[in-house]
Amino acid sequence: GMSLRVLSTATYCAVAVVAILLASMTPVRSKPPAGRHPEIWLCAGDRIGQLLEPGAEWSFVKKNISGIKLYVDQVNSTDPREMRKLVRLITAQRYKVAIEIGGCLDFGPMDRTNGEWSAAHELAKIRKLYDAGGKVDYLDLDGPVRRLTHPEGRTDGKHFASADEAAEEVVDAVRAIHRVYPTIRFWHLTNFPNWGYKGDVSYHARGPQRQDYGDYDTVHRLVLEKLRRARLPLVGVTVDNPYDYLIGEHLSVNLKPPSQVNWLRRVLDYEKRCRREGLEFNLIVNSERGGMASDALFAEETLRMVDVYLKAGGKPDRLFVQTWYPYPKAMAPESDPTTMTGLVKRIIERVRRGGSTGS
Repeated sequence: GMSLRVLSTATYCAVAVVAILLASMTPVRSKPPAGRHPEIWLCAGDRIGQLLEPGAEWSFVKKNISGIKLYVDQVNSTDPREMRKLVRLITAQRYKVAIEIGGCLDFGPMDRTNGEWSAAHELAKIRKLYDAGGKVDYLDLDGPVRRLTHPEGRTDGKHFASADEAAEEVVDAVRAIHRVYPTIRFWHLTNFPNWGYKGDVSYHARGPQRQDYGDYDTVHRLVLEKLRRARLPLVGVTVDNPYDYLIGEHLSVNLKPPSQVNWLRRVLDYEKRCRREGLEFNLIVNSERGGMASDALFAEETLRMVDVYLKAGGKPDRLFVQTWYPYPKAMAPESDPTTMTGLVKRIIERVRRGGSTGS
């Protein structure tokens, strides 16, 4: 056939216009990682410092994780020398970096200035990673709407009356950060069990609607629509739903037993919805029961969570092996299956094998 190079300019333009029209008619879908395994990321707060110590044994995990996720206050409080050490590791291994931030802060002003105020507050902390020579690929916005509609620790009773108004502040916060760091992309993180979904109850079934903070179906939609309209780079979501909640074994305030709801199906349904909307889907894998008890139980139940979710047909883009609990205390050696890197090693082997982990 005739090569494109000899097409007349007019024909070329016509072809281009048709191509653009066709592209705009096709809905963008986020493809699940078909034939590609979910990326495995590590998030362990300050305990990551153990992995920077000479002689820390985690060579397999070091080579095979895709990213490191940090907490914004961890970035803020880490000694600059330690931070430079961490940045050297990240650079040498070419890890992606995410920082979990509030997005909109519940100790900020409860008015139309909250978004900008919160962004300025968190930018000052994020900058410390840049000062150490690092860069941020993603910011994970941890429950910004909940922080404004159901703020914690306020004595003045002030809060936002609607999720819609709160979502406007999320846009303001993201826009302010985007102005300073235009290459950073954003994920919207939810503590999924604390919300109702599509009219159904939340895990604890509290409040007049039995949905605790409200219906996450609405919150997800509002944040997505407003950020898309503002042309800001929201590229995915992160779900925080520890294993004991996923299988309905954590104590519920009002549901006896909580296993009467299929929580796993709800998370899978949310993942499918995000795919249809062209969003990436990240799943935090951990166990609250294990995190409060021991390294061994945390490892065992977190591994089981990965098994249960993948066997049920889940296809997350990323698995964040993440703790904010007292356990696991030991990060290494990876040869010990109960340490954090020992657990991560087994998860990497599990997703590659696609079979069962056993336990």
